[in-house]
Amino acid sequence: MLFTLRVDSTYFDIPGRAPRWGSHSGTDYHGTWLPQTVRRALLRYTQRGERVLSNFLGRGTDAIESFLLSRKCVGVDINPSAVSLSQRNCSFTILPELNMSVEFRPVIMHGDARSLCSGTWPGASYFAEPESFDHILSHPPYKDCVLYSTNIDGDLSRFPGPDEFQKEMEKVIESSWRLLKTGRHLTLGIGDNRAECFYIPVSYQLIRNYINNGFELDELIIKRQRYCQAFGLGTYLCVQFDFLMFTHEFIATLRKVPKEHIDTMYLADCQYVEDKCLGFHRAEAEQLTESDASSNPPTVDKDFCARVVGRQLREVPQSPIARKSVVMGSVWTFGRHPAHSFPHMCMSRMVERFGRDGSNWEHIEVDLVHPATEQRDTADLDIDKQARAESELNAADNMETAKESQHLSENEFPDNGTRAGEYERLRQRQIQENRQQLLSLGLVSELGEDSTDTAHYLKMMSMQPRLPAIETSLALIAVPHIPNTRFTRKHVEPYRRLLVQITHDASRRLCPSGFFVLGVQDIRDEHGKLWPLGMLVLEDVQRAVGNIRLRLKEFIVVVENGHSRKRDDVVSRESFVDEKCIVGSTDPGIHVPIVHAYYMVFMKLE
Repeated sequence: MLFTLRVDSTYFDIPGRAPRWGSHSGTDYHGTWLPQTVRRALLRYTQRGERVLSNFLGRGTDAIESFLLSRKCVGVDINPSAVSLSQRNCSFTILPELNMSVEFRPVIMHGDARSLCSGTWPGASYFAEPESFDHILSHPPYKDCVLYSTNIDGDLSRFPGPDEFQKEMEKVIESSWRLLKTGRHLTLGIGDNRAECFYIPVSYQLIRNYINNGFELDELIIKRQRYCQAFGLGTYLCVQFDFLMFTHEFIATLRKVPKEHIDTMYLADCQYVEDKCLGFHRAEAEQLTESDASSNPPTVDKDFCARVVGRQLREVPQSPIARKSVVMGSVWTFGRHPAHSFPHMCMSRMVERFGRDGSNWEHIEVDLVHPATEQRDTADLDIDKQARAESELNAADNMETAKESQHLSENEFPDNGTRAGEYERLRQRQIQENRQQLLSLGLVSELGEDSTDTAHYLKMMSMQPRLPAIETSLALIAVPHIPNTRFTRKHVEPYRRLLVQITHDASRRLCPSGFFVLGVQDIRDEHGKLWPLGMLVLEDVQRAVGNIRLRLKEFIVVVENGHSRKRDDVVSRESFVDEKCIVGSTDPGIHVPIVHAYYMVFMKLE
């Protein structure tokens, strides 16, 4: 169990079925979140004896962990069956040797998270005082992804429309803001949804709702989702209707701030359009824009800017298989490569999955300008030069692949001194070499969530545009992400504006049903502020272009290998170091490193 408790980065992945303890269970109630998530939040953001609110209690995960860790939990759920289940799960023996006490036994009641502060229900006395809780744990329904009831009035999973759901959640947020102490945190677990095979970013909509109503985003973690109950059905539907399965959800930590200190992070003079997919009305958006423009006029430092440093048109490599025939989720992992950058390897797999045979695609490279460094000539970043340099590494890659194949063969089939052992090792090496040759020729495909990508990348970068280009459809435009280590706060706004301009251009040039692939990565600036560029850029694009010309088709989380938990990592209780409370800490090292990036895939509709 211990190996699953530490969160070392913004990518949290537990292989296999996550272990549980106490009276936790992952089988008696659909839609529970991991006790590891709850335990980390309680240890990191609360101290012994403090009050915790769980406004979507479910089967009682929050209450159980609060009881075990000696926090005073008040749990509320609108479903009477969930309340009964939670009361049963918290009815275990008090163990004094674990510092447990009857005073920390959770208070569990039937109630509506939207109206906790109303004086018309029996539990109102627990919520009469404002700022009476030190932390809030909130795990609401992912809109109508799973119906938790069929007849309970106020069940948020019965509000199918994004606008309706966000309007009801705003009541929950207002209640949470009133009850939480200023400067303290709320932990939110939320996932996304689909409508007509298009992606609905429920998570970003809800995080935006919290930010606009008095919270600031402190941390955003990707939790890899595995072994969902609907996995079998999902594998069939995603191939039948050409979409990716949900294999991620968000764990967001938000901090309460005074209403006058709200920073919406909007682009002050952005052109807004009506966009029901994002849950905003035009009038509301314009009002927010005007208020932001008056309080935060746009100030762009021309020394810190973003620019397009290269465009290259190429033909999409022919795929030996139907691209949609491979079952893939919304989280893709990539091996580290000594010669090719992580953003370019991401771009390669995007082209392999979303490209179209017989068409062209365009690679747009974006770079940041740093005044403290020497101005680099744009030609130094020219894509053609990159392609030629990388082509020269082709032979080296093949040699490296052969060495890796030999190394794998020797490890997997060690020579035990017999002729049979030597024969099997040579046979496996030959099979691997043959497969690499077939991949380089484009006769087989290794498309998947964790493929190596090298062979496809080298073939893709060596392609010339299909001629005549004016008569060949432009089926895909890809903009790889810039690593967040290169950003400063002053780069954020010009970078966002440049991406909006690129999106406008792409929406005009793409062929119908073509894809615009845009990569971004969240950043934490030099002052410690988190800029959720995935959310912000998606909002910028949707507000500037709308939901008519371009519509979000897929949202993909990409991460390099090496950040998952491993079952063979043996952690003893003596050497294990648990989370420490960071409330009030000013140490910049308290934040986990941001290791994941996002790729948003938009489809042109007209």
